[in-house]
Amino acid sequence: MKYYFEDFIETNYKGILEKLIQQGYQFIGFDYEIINSGTKFVLWRHDVDHSLNRAYRLAEIEEEFGIKATYFIHIQSGFYNVFEPDQYEILCRIIDKGHTVGLHFDHGFYTKSRHLINNDEIEKCAIIEKEMLEKYFNIKINAVSFHNPEASNVLNLKQGYYAGMVNAYSKIIGDKCKYCSDSNGYWRYDRLLDVIENDYDRLHILTHPVWWVPYEMSPYERIKRCTDGRRNSVIKRYCDILEQSARENIGYGQENSEVQY
Repeated sequence: MKYYFEDFIETNYKGILEKLIQQGYQFIGFDYEIINSGTKFVLWRHDVDHSLNRAYRLAEIEEEFGIKATYFIHIQSGFYNVFEPDQYEILCRIIDKGHTVGLHFDHGFYTKSRHLINNDEIEKCAIIEKEMLEKYFNIKINAVSFHNPEASNVLNLKQGYYAGMVNAYSKIIGDKCKYCSDSNGYWRYDRLLDVIENDYDRLHILTHPVWWVPYEMSPYERIKRCTDGRRNSVIKRYCDILEQSARENIGYGQENSEVQY
């Protein structure tokens, strides 16, 4: 496949936003009243699978252009924990910039880990997750996107609302909008720049913040960058706790030395 390394860097991200603004697109949230209107719009959605830190950087860039996006938070992510103090603060800063939070719901978690097979019971779990985020961050959540929908076999759930939230995969949105996705770090269907050049009236753009970085690198390198950063942050947190408590940090600085038992 032809891979566009240059597409997924911050300078290009800014250029994309600038093009959309120049072409008269209105950045909207998941609101059926606007979606069903004649407005020329873009639904800009971030599924935050791997990195809240990268999400915050995109929120900063969007603020420069005076636009708002919807950040879908995954509470079962194996890459970040929104309830950790530093990650909590990052999401709060994204919210403070005026961006909207949605629920990134992992239907497959409940079928595989919880062994639930009844869709109504799984939908109740989505309500619980929604209420957890609402109460913890003092926000309202009105939209949901499914995590890894193909693997979770939920692409058939096309109703307008799921668990009382606007369904990002609804038939209504699918029929009205040209869809573009950067899943797995490459354009799954059409290249976003080509989509913009075609000047569709209504766009639904899905991005994953981890792919958008300061300089060119492969998707694997971006994931490694993300996980290495989290590893270093966790280690630093451990060392800081010992230092603040005036306790010995046995073995610190000897990572490459042979451990004696």
